[in-house]
Amino acid sequence: MILHYFKYQLFKLKATNQHGVHSPFLYSLVCSCFYNSNFKKKKSLPLNSKRNKLTLSLILENLKSFNETVETEFKIEKFKIIYDTNKPLSQQIEDIRLINAPHLTLIDELHFQREEWNLFILNSKHIIMDLYFYGIIIQRPQQSKEFFSLRVF
Repeated sequence: MILHYFKYQLFKLKATNQHGVHSPFLYSLVCSCFYNSNFKKKKSLPLNSKRNKLTLSLILENLKSFNETVETEFKIEKFKIIYDTNKPLSQQIEDIRLINAPHLTLIDELHFQREEWNLFILNSKHIIMDLYFYGIIIQRPQQSKEFFSLRVF
């Protein structure tokens, strides 16, 4: 547990906030999901399973509400939100590579799977947001590969 804490502190030194995101679509996603007053009040470090479930449900709720505004704000079709707790990261990565339609995949408990995650980042052609405890992978054909480490927690 102490090792995870030090790795998290090192991540926080390298990560940026919402102003490090260049794309208007991604900036709006990050601001509406993570850098709003509702999320800041309810968020907590998801180090234990109870807090992880609460934070995860809040993130999913924010992603779904953002997805509702995508059509009107950005004139693009809604994307599919994929989240599956029963699959390991390697299986989720294989599933992501098979889907060609626009989608957003949320991965939790990422801090336990760092080595595999880092390999995926190097070989990926997706938009990736690393929140340390969670990862977001976005497939949008009109946007090129990008990687962001965000200081959310």
